[in-house]
Parts: sequence; structure tokens; C-alpha cells
Amino acid sequence: MTVTVFGVAEVVRYSYRLRPGRTAEAALCAEWHRCRFLWNEAVNQQKSGNRPTFGTLSKLLTEARAHSAWLREGSQVAQQQTLRTYAQALTQSFTVKGRGRPVFKARKRSQLSLE
Repeated sequence: MTVTVFGVAEVVRYSYRLRPGRTAEAALCAEWHRCRFLWNEAVNQQKSGNRPTFGTLSKLLTEARAHSAWLREGSQVAQQQTLRTYAQALTQSFTVKGRGRPVFKARKRSQLSLE
């Protein structure tokens, strides 16, 4: 954001730290578990010999949400973003030298993160 003070333009940046309450924290953790599940399913698809592209993963997400109430409780946007990130990581594993394939995210060893 640019602010003009006395004819001088200055760039102003703000940083915020979220400190969610217990209810919001539980909801975020539940959403993270859903996204982690989808990431691991995509890794499983890749390891089983299928070629998971974002399009095929999106179709699988639609089918999974139709059959699972647990996935329907979460945000479809966050779930699609997880699959998009996975597809990008898989593509980069082929094009960027030294980059390995995406791996399973363990519940106890992975850091909680959402986009």
C-alpha cells in the first residue's frame, strides 16, 4: 500500500499474526486434516502408476466429496488449492534438478499449513 505524506510517497507494509480461539483452531485443524488426506491420496495415485494431473485430481475430489460427508464439511476451495499445489510440486519434480517427488504428509511430523 502506498501512502502519500507531504508529497512524498512511502510504501507501508503491515504484518499480522493470527491467534485464533479454540473453536477456530479446531476448525482449522480439521480442515488441515482433510487437505492432508487429499495430498496423501494424490501421492498414492502417483505411486500406483497413474498420472495425476490437476484435472484428474479435481474429478476425483468431486467424486470423493459426493461420497464422503467428512470431506463435504470442509472448504472446497482449500481442498482444490491443495491439489493445485500438489500438481505444481509434481510438475516441478520433473523440471527442477534435484527436486524429488511429493511425499506423504504424516500427521505427527508435518507442520500444519493451509493456503
